[in-house]
Amino acid sequence: MSKFLALFVGLCCAAGAAEPSADALAREVAGLGWIAFSAATEAGDWDLFVMRPDGSGRRALTDTRAYSETGVRFSPDGRRLLYYRQPAKEPVDNNTYGTFELVVADADGRHPVSFGTGSPWASWSPDGRAVAVLKQEGIQVLDVTTRRVLRTFPRKGLVQQLIWSPDGMRFTGTANGLGPYWNIGCLRCDAGEIRAVSETERYNCTPDWTPDSRHVLYARGIVPSEGGRAELWQAAHDGSERRMLYAEAGRHIYGACASPDGRYLLFTRSEEDLGRVDHKRTTLTIVRLSDAPMLGDDDGTLRQRFPNAKGCLRLDLGPGWEPHWTAAAGGVVEPFMYE
Repeated sequence: MSKFLALFVGLCCAAGAAEPSADALAREVAGLGWIAFSAATEAGDWDLFVMRPDGSGRRALTDTRAYSETGVRFSPDGRRLLYYRQPAKEPVDNNTYGTFELVVADADGRHPVSFGTGSPWASWSPDGRAVAVLKQEGIQVLDVTTRRVLRTFPRKGLVQQLIWSPDGMRFTGTANGLGPYWNIGCLRCDAGEIRAVSETERYNCTPDWTPDSRHVLYARGIVPSEGGRAELWQAAHDGSERRMLYAEAGRHIYGACASPDGRYLLFTRSEEDLGRVDHKRTTLTIVRLSDAPMLGDDDGTLRQRFPNAKGCLRLDLGPGWEPHWTAAAGGVVEPFMYE
């Protein structure tokens, strides 16, 4: 096993899980495409990496020392990436990475093209031919090839972490104006109507869509006066059907996304409340959606709040942050791109 693999398989509270070992979970997800993410290097900057969902095949997509690369997302066809590039001297922060220089590249990291610093919080269009960005004047849709503005939608309070739904009908993102803190909003493209997906009386952040465009995954955060840990929750696009998916007393949960088949969840576990990201305290983890709701540790307070939650089988993939998952080789991503 490569010394750079950093594959740690964690088994926590395995009662109630469908399989008895994390090795079994690793075998289930091994062929389900690729995961891209950011991780810190020994030089102190952040580069982009890719690996199989079982942790194998890990390799760098970027190798820079003057810059840090963050916020990577595969295009819907899996053949390109967008990400953000910032000076290495600038601290990597969960709330600001999408305000730096937007770059679009091939899925293997080659042929990077800079869009400059005027395209914040970019998200791919469903057909992969355009990106939506959160400009002051609205959500602008830019043609990737020509950079021409194709359309502008009202932003309705969306301020960061913009994600376009796979069916093209809605945007989700972190929003102001829906409550006293940051919350998760869902904006209908056709009507310009925004709704709160999350509860509005606490901080919430890092949303993403499930593959069927029916639900939003997000980090249900804290009330500042009460403390606590961010948890992984899900809700329908109209704010109904809210439920906890994964929580643990020892870590905050951020930046979740679903596997392309919707059966697994990939997220960042952090010892610290982000803000500023410390690579030594952020790790990537995969769990089965079918195990939800689940608890990642044996905590009495969480058990009181979620008495019906299962224990969970957890596949820990080592250091990383803000991951994204694309479809299986042979379906979308060609093997030669990484072999």
